[in-house]
Amino acid sequence: MPVTASAGSRRFASWGAVRSSRAVGWSLVPMVLAVAGAWVDERTHLGFTTWRSACRAAGFAPRSLAIFTLELLPAALTGALAGGLVVLLAGALARRGDCPASALAAHGGCLLGMAAGLALCVLALPVPLVLALEGLLAAATAAWLFGRFRPAHVAESAARPHAGTASA
Repeated sequence: MPVTASAGSRRFASWGAVRSSRAVGWSLVPMVLAVAGAWVDERTHLGFTTWRSACRAAGFAPRSLAIFTLELLPAALTGALAGGLVVLLAGALARRGDCPASALAAHGGCLLGMAAGLALCVLALPVPLVLALEGLLAAATAAWLFGRFRPAHVAESAARPHAGTASA
């Protein structure tokens, strides 16, 4: 008697979920390095504390957010840029069919997540909550973008049933 699987379990077990998780993971790399840089800024000159206070005092103004970020969080910016470079190199050097699409989706997710993170840091929310929301937004955006960016031949191979699974 052949083993049957529900459509949901086949979809979960498909390579599409694994490939989209690569984009999600890559979208968090620049954020993790930016947090590490912010920790360095905080330990060396209270950069994050000062930045958050200055941003709250100035209100939500994109120009002041950019100026305060550049001046008070240089290690955080360096970490974010280094993380973006790591994702770019990973996408360029891993020449498999979906790696460039994963890298592009990760960059898009990270861009949206970090932009939202700048706006969220002005609010009086706890820092762990802000970081969790920022990471969740970046991961969700990267997964969504990956579905739109992946090449057609990769999407077709992910949609085909795998050997050993019977179709209902």
